[in-house]
Amino acid sequence: MPDLQERVSVCSLKMADLAERVAAKIAEMERYLARTGGHVELVDVEDAIARIRVSVTRPRTGRLVATLQLKSGIERALLDDVPELRSVEAVNLPPYTVLGWDQPGFTPVELPEKDGG
Repeated sequence: MPDLQERVSVCSLKMADLAERVAAKIAEMERYLARTGGHVELVDVEDAIARIRVSVTRPRTGRLVATLQLKSGIERALLDDVPELRSVEAVNLPPYTVLGWDQPGFTPVELPEKDGG
């Protein structure tokens, strides 16, 4: 049974290290995002999937599209710099497959303001 405990410990350490590396990369990006009105925070990293919350802090038209573009750029940067990640999910955005942009009658919607207003 000690082998199982050792494997769990090693796995836990690897995940903790992965979360720290993702957090460090996000912290590095945050100052650049703040200049352009973007914000990202790390929610957690589980099973090599980073879960983030993204928002656009400046008012603009097409907030949903801008936020999805922001998420896409963050995802690309994280996957490039942290190759152990399997994917990046934004917990406050619908999955691309649910958006239905390719469906007839698609109507874009605006995201609520960051403070909920």
